[in-house]
Amino acid sequence: MSNNPGLVGQARYRNAFRAAGAVLLIVGIVVFGYGIVSVFGSDGFPGGWRIACFIGGLPLIGFGMMLLQAGFLGAAARYGAGETMPVVRDSASYLTDGQGILGVGRTVDDGAVRAAGGSGPYCRACGVRNDADARFCDGCGASLA
Repeated sequence: MSNNPGLVGQARYRNAFRAAGAVLLIVGIVVFGYGIVSVFGSDGFPGGWRIACFIGGLPLIGFGMMLLQAGFLGAAARYGAGETMPVVRDSASYLTDGQGILGVGRTVDDGAVRAAGGSGPYCRACGVRNDADARFCDGCGASLA
């Protein structure tokens, strides 16, 4: 199994989306601008090419923006997570009196609680400390005798 959970060649695709999106956006703006000037600046009925530039520039702008969004999606997601996760952590801590929800917002030190809980022998198989009167390990179930 791969350590990288992303798409193979993800950086190449991301850069291709960014480059193609920028090119399509610029071309779309130029084509749409030419279409606006030629359609609204003509004295008579504009030709088909001018109307096609006027209408066709908008889809080019839309596809360019879509590709740019796909290329910068990771950066936007990291920014959003950085802005929202501290608030989520603080809210979870406040709502659960420091216990947290599935580990989010936990303010209680579990290490001190675990150390005070077990006062008996350690398990030879897994190393978990058990109660003084335990005959079997709480962690793996092996015999402590």
